[in-house]
Amino acid sequence: MGKLTIKEVDDLKKQGILDDKTIKELETKKLVGTRTRGASYFLTNNKKKVYPTLYFRKLGKGTTQNQKLRDFRNEFNILLEKFGTKEQ
Repeated sequence: MGKLTIKEVDDLKKQGILDDKTIKELETKKLVGTRTRGASYFLTNNKKKVYPTLYFRKLGKGTTQNQKLRDFRNEFNILLEKFGTKEQ
């Protein structure tokens, strides 16, 4: 069984299907994702949307992020919020 995305959990909460207690339980069982997806974009000269992504090659099973990687990801997200356009 896969994880629910943050957006899916928010939608289910708005529909009244999930409550805060159930969401906390799902989070402790690690059934809810922790990152948001493609929320910010930039427009090219042709008015096409471009979605910036950050990817660390070879970071996966058996490896963990150190504080420097987490700080870098946080700074990247701050830049996205500052310069990107939020998708509705």
